Order: sequence, then structure tokens, then C-alpha cells
Amino acid sequence: MLARAALSCLLTVLASTSVSAQSYRCTSSSGTYFSDKPCNGTTSIQSYGPVRQTPQYSQTLPGVPKAQDHLKYLSSACASISEAIRTGPARGVRSDVMQGLHEEYRQKCSVEDQDARTQAQQDRSKDRQQLMAQRESAVSERKEARVRSDRCDGMRDILALKRRREAELNAKEVEALRALEKTYNETCISR
Repeated sequence: MLARAALSCLLTVLASTSVSAQSYRCTSSSGTYFSDKPCNGTTSIQSYGPVRQTPQYSQTLPGVPKAQDHLKYLSSACASISEAIRTGPARGVRSDVMQGLHEEYRQKCSVEDQDARTQAQQDRSKDRQQLMAQRESAVSERKEARVRSDRCDGMRDILALKRRREAELNAKEVEALRALEKTYNETCISR
């Protein structure tokens, strides 16, 4: 039932949009005119069909690129010019103005720009080194944990074997077994 109601609404909407998309070219004693309604009896229909849409052209402006890392190391004047260059195309700034901004930036900020880029590169390198150190530390910790686990597994196996034969062990071997149990408990159980 709900599906029929939805289908009925959809057909009504489609029918109304198709009617509104039609136009009539009518003539009368005063001349030719277009109408979205049928011509009345005193006029004649010249053509009938959908309304022609005139293409609308609009210049799409490019998006604003991401700000570069080194801008935070520039003076406010150079950062301001750089920001104007970065956002200019998206704001529709003319090409001659953009060329002027580039020239001004080259004249006033070229040395500062090189220093800022060097500083940004050093920061990225430092961040990369820290990341590598963290990764190496994590690998080292995993390796140590694996070695400790293997060592504990070996001690556990030896303890199980010696406990089964404990009645056959002499006093020195029993003393070694107790020392191994103590080491196992300290190393493997309390971790």
C-alpha cells in the first residue's frame, strides 16, 4: 500500500515537471510570443516542445592549494605576500597582478624563503629521525620480549623435566633445581 502511494506521488511529480518544461510559440495580431500555457483560440501554435535552456557558462576558479610548511618561518610581510600568491587564483586575481606579486616576493623574500625552506626541511628530517628511533625502539622491545619468552620457555621445560626426576636427584642437583625455580619465578612469573 505504501509502495503504491509513493509511486503515485512520483508519477505526479514527474508529470508536473514535464508539463512545466514545455513551451508554446504563439502568434497574435501584436506579434509572436512564448508561453508555458497553450495558446488561446485567437492565436495559432507555431511550435510545441521543451523549453530550450541557454547554456550558462561560468568560469570555475581553481581550488586553493595547501599552505606550505616553510611559511611559519617567514616574516609577516613575506608570509602575507606568499598567502596572496597562494590564494590569488581562487579569488580571481588577474594574471598581471599575480606576476607582480611573484616579482615582489622574489625581490623582497628570496633569501628569507630559502632560510625558511631550510628550517622546514631540518624540522622534517628531525621528525623523521624521531619516528625511526621510535620504530627501532619498538622492534628492540619486541625482540627482547621474544628472547625473554624463549628463555622462560626453556627454563620451564627444564624445571618440568627435573621435577619428574626429583626423587633421583642428589642434594647438589636439588639445590640447583631450587635455584632455577627461584630464577624462573623472578624472571618469568613476576613480569
